[in-house]
Amino acid sequence: MSSADLPVTITDKPKKWNFGRDAVTPGRLVAWGSEFGVAAALIAPLADIPWEAGAGVGAVCTGAAVIYEKARGSWARVTATRAAGWLGMTGWTSYALAAGPTLLTMCFGGAVWAASAATNIGMDRWGENMAAAETELDKRLEDGKAIKAAQEGWAKLLYDICGIEDAVADPVVDRWRSGAGYTVKITLPAHLSVDALRGYEAALAGSLHLPKGGGVSFNAGGPETPRNVVFIAVTEKNMMSGAIPYPSLTPTTINKPVYFGLVGNGDEAGFNMKDEGLIAIGAQGSGKTALMKCLGLGLVRCVDTIVIDLDTSAKMSATFVNPWLRHGIGVPLIQWPATTEDECRLAVQACRAAIGARKTEYADLLEDEDLDNLPARADIPAIVVRVDETKSMPDDVLDGLDFIIEEGRSVNVRVSNTGLRATRDYITAAMDELTPGRIGLRTNNSSELDMLYPGHGAPDMAIFTDPGTVVYMSATKGPFQPTPAKVYATMPEAFKQGTADFDRMASLMMDAARQLSDIRPDMDPITAKAMGPAWSQRWARIIPNLRGDAHGNVDPSRMHESVWELYTSWNEPLSYDLLLGRLKDDDGDPISPPSSGSAADIPRLSSSDMPDEDELDRLAQQEAAIELAKAAPRAKSPEALAVELFAAQGGPAKPSEIYPLMVKAGYEKSERTFRDLCARLALQDQLTRRHDGTYAATESGEGSHGGRVPGPERSDDDGDGDRHGTDG
Repeated sequence: MSSADLPVTITDKPKKWNFGRDAVTPGRLVAWGSEFGVAAALIAPLADIPWEAGAGVGAVCTGAAVIYEKARGSWARVTATRAAGWLGMTGWTSYALAAGPTLLTMCFGGAVWAASAATNIGMDRWGENMAAAETELDKRLEDGKAIKAAQEGWAKLLYDICGIEDAVADPVVDRWRSGAGYTVKITLPAHLSVDALRGYEAALAGSLHLPKGGGVSFNAGGPETPRNVVFIAVTEKNMMSGAIPYPSLTPTTINKPVYFGLVGNGDEAGFNMKDEGLIAIGAQGSGKTALMKCLGLGLVRCVDTIVIDLDTSAKMSATFVNPWLRHGIGVPLIQWPATTEDECRLAVQACRAAIGARKTEYADLLEDEDLDNLPARADIPAIVVRVDETKSMPDDVLDGLDFIIEEGRSVNVRVSNTGLRATRDYITAAMDELTPGRIGLRTNNSSELDMLYPGHGAPDMAIFTDPGTVVYMSATKGPFQPTPAKVYATMPEAFKQGTADFDRMASLMMDAARQLSDIRPDMDPITAKAMGPAWSQRWARIIPNLRGDAHGNVDPSRMHESVWELYTSWNEPLSYDLLLGRLKDDDGDPISPPSSGSAADIPRLSSSDMPDEDELDRLAQQEAAIELAKAAPRAKSPEALAVELFAAQGGPAKPSEIYPLMVKAGYEKSERTFRDLCARLALQDQLTRRHDGTYAATESGEGSHGGRVPGPERSDDDGDGDRHGTDG
């Protein structure tokens, strides 16, 4: 621990004057000079120099040694030893000179000289060591004073603000690596716990002069921490202002926490969503949608997680499916966006069926692997149901969600909810009692956050300075007390235009579709079979809900041509009335839907499916024809454009490949089928219909006896009308 780690100011000890620490120190120079002076005194009789000169030189050397050691702040014993050495040597030589030098006195004097010189030179190094030891001792004494001051300061603060006597601050203070604050360990009297501090966050933050966006929060620690020990996190800076860019889109697993932001000490904030659901509450404009977007990104990065959204506003899911739906990139990242009440009913019904099937069909797997809960992996993915605005769900959907919450944990079917308020209108009793994860955003009434964190109290509302500021906790995985955090930003406008973060956020969802489509798992066959047509035909029902008009009518103008062609290739899905059991037979009994139906699968693009050079050339010709048609001062006739696009195919093509291109070029037609359009434009003599249902442009506009474009009165060869408006 350093003085900087303490929550009090420590004045640095004044530095003592010093000679430095070069290879030849001033101390050694003094010693050598003194020895030279004594040596000169020993031979003084030979030069007719009085002996008093030698004694004077010795006294000067002694004084210099004392001054040197005192200037360095050496211990008194070091100074005394050096002074004694010089005085002893000079005293003996003075006596010998006074008595008359003899061979014996000269030899003895030389021995005294050598011993004193060695002692003084060694004393210089010893003095350095003693000075370092003294400095360390002084530092410890100063640290002890600082620790004592910190303990007294926190004890007084807790007494003045909270009325708690005899609280002791631990001398070890954890300074956060982010530089935003520190954590203090407080030992309360034995009969108190963290509950004694609840409600004093704002008062303590004010006493510590913390800014808005900063603050104080309490944590009782893990299961091994004594009850009367509390960790106080002090955030000294406004960490809730500004924007934190969403990190990389690295694939991960649901078996690890799903992160959505940062806490003040620099750690990531997240939940273990395999083992726990969550409730997020926040008023309009608090950043709830941004939070769910971050949690959604965390989930779609998991290689072993299916995501189902109950989202009647279509706001939470749109950004995850639009890259595929509008631009033809990858696959939908959210596997089932339910945007109508009936679709939500189907999704809940399917999840209930999945829970039952997984419990029975995977019983042997659990026994063989000696597990209590079903593992989450790519071949048996976890299912996370996200509910946007719980209050907007019908009562039967809420009942189904309660069942999933109660029964789905052991087979990895989880529910996460959001709402504007923490009341029973938004959170059912089962959700409240059985959902350990809590996220609170800004609310218009602090009492609602009090209800979200029963037993913990509402957090200090001053921390909610910016949208995306949250307080989160988990009753099972931690943190076990409400902890402030800042949600990652995913929108480019949160950053300065032209910066790297702005550019990365501008293409974040497109990049996610490109990078994560390959790792999105397929539903395991057992679960898919149990869900039946509700799962297999979901996209045939969802696309009109997402891209159709108020009456469910859908056309290629609002989706990518590849999606339109795929959509038109699917059979008509079973009706909601049939799937939800609302159709009755003659006896009044519900008609059971078939256990399976024709699947509306979305193909995955593999390397073998990538277009070759001829295909790329054909696509380039199509784009060129479309751009020329758009840019021409006089619009090209529909007949000419249709024939040109057919010719650009380089071979026979289906009308479903051409009609979306015409729409893309700006030709909006209301004809039911492309055949109707061909008949209306009188293209029968310019296009040849083949037996496989494809068409080709004839050379020089001449007709062919191989076939004609049928008129609108004709039906498909198989006798079924084309409900979507093109041949499939």
